[in-house]
Amino acid sequence: MSKRTDPSLIIATDPVAAPDAGADPWIKLLPAGTFSTRDGRGPFTAGDAASLQEIITRTKAHLGATQMMVDYDHQAVFSAVDGVGGTAKAAGWISGFEARDDGIYGQVAWTEAAQVALAAREYRYLSPVFLTNKSGAVQRLVNVALVNLPAMDLSAVAARVQLFSKETNMDQLLAALGLAEGAAEADALTAVRRLQETQTAICATAGLPEGSNGPAVIAAVQAAFEQGAPDPTQYVPIDQVTALQNDLAALQASLAADKAEALVTAAISGGKLAPALKDWGLQLATADPDKFTAFTATAPVLTATQLGSKPKDAGDPDLSEADRQVMRQMGLSKDAFVAARGAEEEVQP
Repeated sequence: MSKRTDPSLIIATDPVAAPDAGADPWIKLLPAGTFSTRDGRGPFTAGDAASLQEIITRTKAHLGATQMMVDYDHQAVFSAVDGVGGTAKAAGWISGFEARDDGIYGQVAWTEAAQVALAAREYRYLSPVFLTNKSGAVQRLVNVALVNLPAMDLSAVAARVQLFSKETNMDQLLAALGLAEGAAEADALTAVRRLQETQTAICATAGLPEGSNGPAVIAAVQAAFEQGAPDPTQYVPIDQVTALQNDLAALQASLAADKAEALVTAAISGGKLAPALKDWGLQLATADPDKFTAFTATAPVLTATQLGSKPKDAGDPDLSEADRQVMRQMGLSKDAFVAARGAEEEVQP
């Protein structure tokens, strides 16, 4: 396979001895300290005993109740890659981890098929898959494979590792995707796929090849806008439309206020509304002129006492409307009414 410089994070470790009968054997999964792959990738750092234990803790937290799989030739990874395939059968299952001076060990239970293959020396080496941060510090183990070609070229795994490095990149990635801190990797992958679908749709709409970068998309959209600029004789700028709408609304409000003022003034003058209720009448007449008109049409004419004053007759400022009604009912002239009213006032205690 061709040599790559990208950190695929897959290495070959010591040869695996044929399993003996008895307890499940311990196999070395990852070396301690700083190391590189045989084809020059790295350096990677697993650190001292404390760092190795932290790697184990993060690995077990990710696995949960499941055991770590040992597969053949990384087929568990490649089986999801288009055009590669793989059966992804298990060669064994790791049930325990242990940090030792020289690295991390795992207790493995081999399958019968794997035991036969190891005994026949069909497979001899282990190749762990692990995640690192940008500085190359190992974060956790993913799985381990039986292989015969050390330092395999797995660029697809490298891409995934760089995308989901837990320590440094994941929080930044989630924030860039608009996801909450601590969101699952599956959520991040879904968000990335949606962005890719959106970019593909935009490129197709703009007549660009799939995968065109942002500047190319912006340039295409700007060019399309300039070519299809709106005809100024057919369209009015939105700010002018808004200004006209505001002016019309102000004019309508002014007309409504003038109409309400006229209705209320007429109602008060006609004795249909007490002056003290003027503000209420203005509110009703402004909000619903028809309702105010209906109210005043059925309202009785208020007396002078209810009105709070004696409206003066334009032709006779000395007499009120109530005075004139009394004169008509009693058949009195103005002089006789005034004289009678004066006599009444004189006899009042």
